[in-house]
Amino acid sequence: MDPGIYKIIHFVGLIVLFLGIGSLISSDPKKPAALRRPAMIHGIGLLLLLISGFGLQAKLNLGFPAWLIGKLVILLLLGAMIVIIKRKLLPPPAAYLVAIILGAIAAYLGFANSVLLRPF
Repeated sequence: MDPGIYKIIHFVGLIVLFLGIGSLISSDPKKPAALRRPAMIHGIGLLLLLISGFGLQAKLNLGFPAWLIGKLVILLLLGAMIVIIKRKLLPPPAAYLVAIILGAIAAYLGFANSVLLRPF
C-alpha cells in the first residue's frame, strides 16, 4: 500500500481518538451506558493509529528510532486518558489540556522526523 494512504489513515485515527476523548470528557459519568460509545470511538481511534503507524514504519523501513518510541509512549498515555477521565483523576479542563499537549508533542515528533515530508 502507498505510504500516503497509511498517513491519511493515521490522521483519521488521530481525529477519531480526539473525538472519543472529547466525548468522554463531556459525557455524564453517572450513566455508564453514556460512556460506552465514546469509549468505543476512543478505542477505534487508537487502533487506527497503531495499525497505520506500524504499517508506515514497515513500509518505510524505519526501524525503532527514539522519536518513534516516544510516539508509542504518547499513544500509551493517550490510551490511558480513558481511565483518567472515567475516574475523574483530573478535572475536565486539565484533561483537555493534557490531551492537547500530548497530541502536540506527538505531532511535532511525527512532522520533525517525517520521511514523507523531506525533499528527495
